[in-house]
Amino acid sequence: MTNNKINPLIYRFLTLFLLAFSSASWADPLRVAVSIPPQKYFVEAIGGAHVAVTVLVPPTAEPENYEPSPKQVLALANSALFLGIGVPIERAWIPRFKAANPQLVVVDTTRGIDKMPMVRHLHGGDHEHEHPSSAVAKVALDPHVWLSPVLARIVAMNTRDALIAADPAHAADFRQGYARLARTIDQVDEKILSTLTEHPLKQTEFIVFHPAFGYFAAAYGLTQVPIELEGKEPGPKQLAELIEFAKKKHITVIFIEPQFAQKAAHTIAQSIGGAVATIDPLQENWPAGMEAIAAALAQALH
Repeated sequence: MTNNKINPLIYRFLTLFLLAFSSASWADPLRVAVSIPPQKYFVEAIGGAHVAVTVLVPPTAEPENYEPSPKQVLALANSALFLGIGVPIERAWIPRFKAANPQLVVVDTTRGIDKMPMVRHLHGGDHEHEHPSSAVAKVALDPHVWLSPVLARIVAMNTRDALIAADPAHAADFRQGYARLARTIDQVDEKILSTLTEHPLKQTEFIVFHPAFGYFAAAYGLTQVPIELEGKEPGPKQLAELIEFAKKKHITVIFIEPQFAQKAAHTIAQSIGGAVATIDPLQENWPAGMEAIAAALAQALH
């Protein structure tokens, strides 16, 4: 006669295994994909243990022309939610991600934000704004909204609402996470104001290679003058005008970002007897990144 009884130790092991498997299934975090590292900070601050975040663009890559690896595309195929922020890579790749994962929910976290155009202008006089070729060049809308605390709050609110819609069971936790993040954003805003106003500014204009800091500048009464525009470095004429502008305004620091080429910035710095300094708009630790930008600008502008 066959013994149909299960060994008690095996039965106990199987029971524990099934319970653990069941708990893990229920406890699986919401898989969220984002475009850039600062978004990861926002999502994790709001979602905590309830989210697992995949970042599309590495912190040292250019969001304008980065191509995700097959491994990243596979990670996107396993994501439930993609939170966009308007960087150019999204236009090219979101349709492909949707094709690979038809169930992927795509949310624009900049909803409700009135974006500004990216422009290059030089101040030719007290009431005059000039492009290096004597006209303001309007280009694509600026996606760098996370560099303004006011706009970062809107991005965070849209992120919170997207997480609630995707995982309503944890809505209360997401609301609490957003409330904590909003307080952090307020504190960062206050610290930046303190840093920039600790001493009177000698000037409010700064030269930067890539025009990423328009929203930051607008939030604190500053003006960025970018070297690059529409992905193009300046020609000899534009470079000469930027050098003349820097000398006229007594600008001694040219700002660069680690994601972009630096040759033109170094050329200008050498021509004016100045220095090159790095500021990073894509630092994952958003508070630290914002405060570092403010500290670098304050040092150059005071």
